[in-house]
Order: sequence, then structure tokens, then C-alpha cells
Amino acid sequence: MKNKEGLLFIMLAGVVSIWGLNVVMVKYLTKFPPLFVSSLRMALAAACFIPIIWAYRKRLRMAKMEWLLLAGIGATSIALHQITMAIGVQYTTAGNGSLILGLNPLATGLLAMLFLGEPMSWRKALGIGVGFSGVLVVVLSQHGSLKVSGWGDAVMFFSMLMYVTGGLLIRKLVMRGVPVLLITALAQVFGMVFLWSVALLDKPVTYYMSMEISPFQWLVILVSAVFSSALGTVGWNYGIRQLGASRTAVFLNGMPLASLVFAAIFLGEKLQLIHVLALCMIVAGVYLGSKKLPQPVAKSAVDATTKA
Repeated sequence: MKNKEGLLFIMLAGVVSIWGLNVVMVKYLTKFPPLFVSSLRMALAAACFIPIIWAYRKRLRMAKMEWLLLAGIGATSIALHQITMAIGVQYTTAGNGSLILGLNPLATGLLAMLFLGEPMSWRKALGIGVGFSGVLVVVLSQHGSLKVSGWGDAVMFFSMLMYVTGGLLIRKLVMRGVPVLLITALAQVFGMVFLWSVALLDKPVTYYMSMEISPFQWLVILVSAVFSSALGTVGWNYGIRQLGASRTAVFLNGMPLASLVFAAIFLGEKLQLIHVLALCMIVAGVYLGSKKLPQPVAKSAVDATTKA
């Protein structure tokens, strides 16, 4: 059991690393309108899930509530999250944006406790706090200070809440017995439809068709869509199924540091010694927040064992 959980932790660390790399890839694609890039990435990701939808075609006869939850996941954690993040980064600093998105584990833990009944132990709370402090160290070391920027910060906070909401809805669907792969696939399709609807309301289709995209830019978009949006989302949702929303969300504390490392490798940005401290804090926070405390053995079970 411990080996299985260890492999699950390694997988989630890999997912967070891929998402950190994705920030660098999206930054590389900033010459294109953010809404267009998001819609294109989600369309390619949704295409990757067609075989999964076909394999689960007999499970598509679901209750109305389950379809509403799937649409809610696509609308919140995919469409609204992507749209509001694209808007928010235009009106706030990168440091503020990273810090606000880093509130994800704390918000997930609190909301999962309130709406899903997941326990909030002192150890999990300490893990969230230590990990978030590591995120704070990363942001402050990179940008020096934080300044409240009103509208932009509010939009980024809403973006973070939308992603958290989607994670809670995923957990709710899993509890209703819907396979996590089917949830991921159908939510991506819903998200893609919502995103393209907004994109086409913003600009006509001829505007997007007239854009010139080089072969290398297509490669970056494809890697971002397949590895980050498709495979990454499958891994993350599987983690939510196995560990719960709040324990899984603790791993998101590592994403800002992963972004810094990949930015240093591919964009030439500098890493500092303080980032080693941040890494230690984030790893400690993930360990504390994701580790499941041993359950106390019931007295009756102990007595029965003793008698045997």
C-alpha cells in the first residue's frame, strides 16, 4: 500500500512539473491572443480523449445531475479558469498572480472540509502553511515585493476559485461512481465548447484562420495540449480520486518553483540560492499535507486480536 501511495506521489510531482513547464510554453506563445491559445490547446486535448469516450460509450447513460456536474467542471476548472487567468495577468504583476494561484491548496482544503466533509487535521493544515510559505519565498525572491493591484488580483483570485471548484465537483462525481477517465474526457469536451464559444464571440473565425503559426509553435501548442492539458489532467484527477481533493491540492505548491526551474533552462532566467530553501519548504509541506495519518485501531478489534 505504501509503495502504491509512493508511486502516486511521484506521478503527482510529475504532473505539477509538467504544469510548471506549461507556464513557460504559454509564455512563449504570448504573441497570440490568450483566448485563442487556450481554445486551441483545449480542442487538441479534447481530441486526445475521443478514444476514451468511445471506450466508455456504454457509460454515457448517466443521470441528469451527473451531466450537470460534468458541465460544471468544464465551465469552472477549464473555461472560466482559463479565461479569467488570461484577463487577470494583464492587470496584475506576475508575483501577485503566482501567489494568488498558490492559495489553491489552502482553498481546496477549506472548501473540501466544508462541502465534502474531508477532515482537516493539524498536520494537513501545517503542510498547507509550510508549502504556501515556500511559494511566498519563491515569489518574493523573484519580484522583491507584493503590491495589491485591485481588479487584476480580484480576477486572479476568482480564477483560482474556479479551478478549486472544478476539483471539488470531480471528487463529487467520483463519489457517485463515475470513472475518473470518463470525467476527465467529457469535462475537456465541455470546456473546449465553452472556450470556443467565448473566443468566437470575441473575434470572427476568419480572424483566427488568418494567423500564421510556425511549425515549432505548433509543436509547442501540441506538447502543451497533450502532456499538460490531457495527460496531466488525467493524472491529477486520478490523484483526487485516490487521495481526496485537499491532499492532492498540496502538490500544487511546487508549481511556481517548477516554473522557475524551466524558465531558467529555456528562457535564461536566473535561479538563486534562496530557491533551494523554497524547495525544501515545499517538499516538507507536501509531505506533511499529503501523508495520511495512521488510523487508531478500534478497542474492540484489539480485544478480539488479544483473545484470539
